[in-house]
Amino acid sequence: MGQNIISRPHCHSPLPARAANEATLRDVQPTAMSRPSLLLRFRILQIRVLASLLNFLGTRSTGRKWIARLRSNRVTRTPLEMCLGFRRAFPSFAAAQACASKYIQAGHEHPDDVRFHASMSETVRESDYAILFHLVPLASELRRVFDFGGNVGNLFYAYQREIDFPQGLRWTVYDLPVKKLLGEKLAAERAETRIRFTDTLAEASGSNVFIASGSLHYFEEPLHKILGSLEDFPKHVFINRTPCSSGSDLITVQDNRSYLVPCKLHSRTTLVAGMQALGYELRAEWPVFERKLLVPTHPDLSARTYSGFYFRR
Repeated sequence: MGQNIISRPHCHSPLPARAANEATLRDVQPTAMSRPSLLLRFRILQIRVLASLLNFLGTRSTGRKWIARLRSNRVTRTPLEMCLGFRRAFPSFAAAQACASKYIQAGHEHPDDVRFHASMSETVRESDYAILFHLVPLASELRRVFDFGGNVGNLFYAYQREIDFPQGLRWTVYDLPVKKLLGEKLAAERAETRIRFTDTLAEASGSNVFIASGSLHYFEEPLHKILGSLEDFPKHVFINRTPCSSGSDLITVQDNRSYLVPCKLHSRTTLVAGMQALGYELRAEWPVFERKLLVPTHPDLSARTYSGFYFRR
C-alpha cells in the first residue's frame, strides 16, 4: 500500500501489546447492577423475539408493506410500539434513552463495551483497509489526527501496525471520561507518547485528519454541525463503520444484549449535502459488510450494511 507500510508494528512499549491489553482489561470492573426481575427478563425476551420476527418479515417486499401499514395506521401504531418497547424509532436521543433505561440501565460505560474495543487494538478489520488506502499517502505529513469517539485509542494501535506514523504525530482521542482513564493507562503501559485523550471537541480544530470510526451514529448532531463548530476545519475527514438511512434520519436504540445505547441512522443525503456545504468533496465511499442495524418498524430505512466515507477540503 505504499512506502509507508511496514512489515511489523512500530512499538516502543516495554510490555508486549497483548500483555498491555490484558493488564488494562483487568482494571475494567463489572458494573454493580441488580438482576432484573423475572417479569422484566420475560418482557425483554418478548421484545427481542418480536423485533427478530419483524426484521425477518422486513426482508420481503410484502412484509415491508405490511409493516409500513402497521406503523402508519393510528389504530395499530401505538400497540405496535408498546410491544416493541426499546426496539423502535424515537423522536430524539433523550426519548430513546428514557425508554432504554426502563429495561437495561447500562450504556457505553458498560465493561463489555470497553473490553471489546480494548481487545480490538490488535485488529485491523476489513473496512479499515479503505481508510488505510487513503491514509497511507498522507502518513509522512501527518501531525495531528483527531479520533472522534475513539474509545481507548484502539484505532491508533491497529493502524500503526500497517503505517509507519511519524514520531511527531499527535493522535487525540475524544470519548467518555471512563474511556479516557483506561486509554491513558493502556498508553502508559505501552510507553506510547503520541496518543492523548481529551473531552474538548475544539481540539479537533486545525487537525490534518478527523476520523469517526464506529462512532458517528452515537451522536445526535449531524456531522456538518459538529465540524461547523470548529474554527479551522480538518482537511481530511474519514467516516467509517456507521449505519446510514437511505431516506430521512432515524433514531433508535441499539441492542447490545448487556447494554442499550441510543443511536442514529444519519441520512446519507443529508450527510453528504452538509459536508459539501462546508466546502468538502466526497472522494470515496464504501460499504461495510461487518455490521448492520435493523429497525423493526422501518425496514425501508434500516442499514443492512454500514457505510464509510472520505471527504477532502
